[in-house]
Amino acid sequence: MHGCGNDFCLVDYKDGIDYPSLARRLCNRRFGAGADWLIVVKRAPLEMMLFDLNGARVAMSGDGIRCFARYAYEKKWLDTMQFECLTLAGKIKGNITSFSPFLCRIDMGCPMYNNQMIYVSDDVNSFGRLLRVDEYHLTIYSFFFGAVHTVVFVDSLNSSVLDKAQAISTHRLFRKQTHVSFIELVDEKHIKIKTYEKGIGFATSCGTAACACAITCYRLKLTKHRVEVIQPMGSLTIEIGKKEKVYMEGPAVLTYIGNTSEVEEC
Repeated sequence: MHGCGNDFCLVDYKDGIDYPSLARRLCNRRFGAGADWLIVVKRAPLEMMLFDLNGARVAMSGDGIRCFARYAYEKKWLDTMQFECLTLAGKIKGNITSFSPFLCRIDMGCPMYNNQMIYVSDDVNSFGRLLRVDEYHLTIYSFFFGAVHTVVFVDSLNSSVLDKAQAISTHRLFRKQTHVSFIELVDEKHIKIKTYEKGIGFATSCGTAACACAITCYRLKLTKHRVEVIQPMGSLTIEIGKKEKVYMEGPAVLTYIGNTSEVEEC
């Protein structure tokens, strides 16, 4: 499945499987099925185990949780359109809002602005601090939202500043690196973004990054509480509720179903 181009291999959970190894093999685009991530689905209780293409377990994915919901629905594991599932980031709640196309709305929780959460050791406010990267003096907005996110505003997504995405991501300020999202403001209800995922590169979509960008714009009073976040291969609708509770709605597309001996071999 994919969510706005961010693609996932999804499999049922089985005891005794080396899932980090399976992720590396299945996600390889030349020698496996090919995907950005592997999602392992546990049924009772519902749980999403998420692994990146390098085999590392990851806490959460905004695009992945929508694909997880569709998977559970296709398996007839959901009694209602509302559901809860466990992740390393905690319990996630959501509901299916449409079937044609398939859309899912997820309660994504609230941002956290504590420097310790983003592995920054000083006490300077990281939501709107200056950062020097080569010849650029940038105002960055960094905080934790499912992962460490840093937001940078640009006049255009064609700006040369985007060439510094990796340098920002690996800057010494961030001891465990950061995702970096660039925002081009369109109007009060629409923004365009492009996200560099740490250790991977520019992504077709990143659900938590879309939420982080919407939060940043809303906090700075640049957009309304509901905004369409336009990404390279699809859009998400992000709504900011009371106490900055964030809701994300977007698609999950089934690409194909297949069988593989890889699971048994792991």
